Amino acid sequence: MEKEKKEDLRIKRTRKLLSQALLSLIEHHSFNSISVKEICEEAMVHRATFYTHFNDKYDLLAYLLKEIAEEFHFTDSNLEEVHLKLFNVAIKYKRLFSQLFLEERDSLRYVIRNEMTTGMKQEMLRDDRNPSISTSSEIGIAAFAGATLGVLNWWIENGMTLSGEDVYNEIKQVLNWEYIEKIHDEAIGKE
Repeated sequence: MEKEKKEDLRIKRTRKLLSQALLSLIEHHSFNSISVKEICEEAMVHRATFYTHFNDKYDLLAYLLKEIAEEFHFTDSNLEEVHLKLFNVAIKYKRLFSQLFLEERDSLRYVIRNEMTTGMKQEMLRDDRNPSISTSSEIGIAAFAGATLGVLNWWIENGMTLSGEDVYNEIKQVLNWEYIEKIHDEAIGKE
């Protein structure tokens, strides 16, 4: 029993060292440019030891992200606490979050979100009376685009059994649609 505990502690220690090394390297390099060799050197761990614990750097990243996600404790929190925890964890791991969100630029999700938000912003800026978009409007646009993409993801994962119109109507009910329309109308100068 004592031997199992020591082995568990060694495994935890090694994984922690490798995770911390990856986080440290991400502070100065993009994830894509980091090699397993660099991670091992930073952690002062042999490559063979690395491969005992992880298949590759992506496997290590998945482990690290799972560890970070445990900081949220979603099941023990109300909706407000979940949001605050998420944003605080994002601040704590600012560089990691920035890289992982920005590295998805070639993804379909990024392209759709970018087109959606750009279109909404252009619509708001068409009115000469509004030379800029307020922070509240920016957050509203981001929330709408993110929620729409989240629902699109759910819809695809669940076999696309509802029609596009049905999904749209559900989104309108779930989101505070009147608030989003109000922000939009205020931005383009409608009464």
